[in-house]
Amino acid sequence: MGPDVPDASGVAAETDLGPDRVAELDAGGMLGAIDGLSRQLTAGYSVALADLAGVFVAANDGPPAAPTGVVVCGMGGSAIGADLVLATMPDLAVPAAVVRGYHLPAWVGPGTLVVAASFSGDTEETLACTREALGRGCVPVCVASGGRLAALAEELELPLVRVPAGGQPRAAVGYLATPLLATLVACGLSGDRQTDVDEAAAVLRAGVAACGPGVPDASNPAKALARRLHRRQVVVYGAGLTAPVARRWKGQINENAKAPAFWNELPELDHNELMGWTSLPHAAAGTIAVFLDDVAEDERLRRRADLTAAELEARGVGVERVSASGRSAFARLFSLVQLGDYASYYLALLYGVDPTPVAAIQAFKAKLAGD
Repeated sequence: MGPDVPDASGVAAETDLGPDRVAELDAGGMLGAIDGLSRQLTAGYSVALADLAGVFVAANDGPPAAPTGVVVCGMGGSAIGADLVLATMPDLAVPAAVVRGYHLPAWVGPGTLVVAASFSGDTEETLACTREALGRGCVPVCVASGGRLAALAEELELPLVRVPAGGQPRAAVGYLATPLLATLVACGLSGDRQTDVDEAAAVLRAGVAACGPGVPDASNPAKALARRLHRRQVVVYGAGLTAPVARRWKGQINENAKAPAFWNELPELDHNELMGWTSLPHAAAGTIAVFLDDVAEDERLRRRADLTAAELEARGVGVERVSASGRSAFARLFSLVQLGDYASYYLALLYGVDPTPVAAIQAFKAKLAGD
């Protein structure tokens, strides 16, 4: 490790990241949510399947008509779960989109499966899309802990998957991802995914044992990575399965560590962003790029990642390569989600901040509401 150099907040780069530091800063209990991701997946999938039982049965008790498309409406932590699930289903038989905004695509109609996800139940963009879906003859599946979305679902007898209330949406990614997974199973667009969920949970339990605060830096991949990211601008690069995970890492660094971070995906970034590292050597020197690798990645993407990493290193950008663990795509994807969650958590402790609060976001929402 390098010298004990303080950052702008006065926190030394060699600050211990053990249980004492957690007790000092984690007033919001973010570590418990990260540790509990395996339980979120197993419980979330089971509850969602139960909540959706009978929803997609045709009137004559025959098989339901297959949806002609899938749209998930959500923002922030309520949307990323859909990105993650859809990334594990590249062979989905119908078009699928995640809408982060106020309006649905023009092609959405009565045959479209619409899932409206809002952790709080009060996200204005999601509520707007839900009302628009109703106006187009859709019967949205609603995912919420309460709020206006849950009230609307109960009033109109819409399918409703309730997720546990409390905490931050980003800390409930397992609860917010599994309702879509269960919905796709229930409507016949996917076979049963229980084996994948069980494997992912087992991989995540092993991750807790490897990345917990009691595990020293030398054998803790999340702590070691956080120290590498400390006081650097972070960019996260994914490809295929790992592209939405790169987006998740970016958001977790923003919200947990309160630090700027950016993401992009291969092969697109080789057609534009690669040029961005050629003219500002001081920016490159202050940046670290994390490449999220997957063992089942298309060989063309793997070659691009290798060449891109070499190009960035030649320009002075630091490079980290991180690989997924597990057999199924679902398990491999969530193994990377977990590592990013832990790394962003330890980065928050290095910066001397509580990972949970998002004061700037709350203040901005208040301005939007005119408060």
